[in-house]
Amino acid sequence: MRETGQSLVPYAALVRQFHGAPPGKIYLLHGQALVFRLSLSAAAHALQSGVVLTLVDGSNRFDAYFLAEFARSATARGDGPRITPEEMLERIYVSRAFTCYQMEALITERLPAFVNRSRSPVVIVFGLLDTLYDDQAPLFEVRQSLRRIIGALEKLRAEGIAVLLASLDLQPVAGNRAELFPALAGAADSVFSVRTGEGGLRIAREVHGRPALQGRRRGRGQREEE
Repeated sequence: MRETGQSLVPYAALVRQFHGAPPGKIYLLHGQALVFRLSLSAAAHALQSGVVLTLVDGSNRFDAYFLAEFARSATARGDGPRITPEEMLERIYVSRAFTCYQMEALITERLPAFVNRSRSPVVIVFGLLDTLYDDQAPLFEVRQSLRRIIGALEKLRAEGIAVLLASLDLQPVAGNRAELFPALAGAADSVFSVRTGEGGLRIAREVHGRPALQGRRRGRGQREEE
């Protein structure tokens, strides 16, 4: 089982926690496709308050129209600082990854330098595991890649960056890749499952351990066991 415990969390409380102290943190939202809309809503509140935000999209879920409509609606209601759609979109930087190799390069190489240069205190990553579930990449390479990605995210957290990961609950084509989600969840400070049903939106905080990725090095020049 993924979770060892759960407690329900209101969405507004989740957003306050993510944007609150301490600044450096890693949050993981997973579940139905609504995770992306909820993440964009959290991003919109940050953008409205003047925060510069960076988004890495590995699942083609970024929706500029949603952010623009959020800005128009918030201004019309007088809800928070006035902001035009153009101003909101100017504060978010989006980069897309289509393969696991691109995702790793973005997060481990380009993202840290860009965050420092742009002074972006918030990073959102859509579909990090989507690219790693692709069985075109060997499992031993994917394991190593995820370790490096987690290491880079932990460095961002240590530098005071708030990281929000949004991921669909997908069934990997290769069953042995099911170990990737627990490894990512174990690196997060807080993990939330997102579901909708007859009772409406349900966000549950989950408690995870930190399992090690399987496989080990057999020796110099030899590949990791699978």
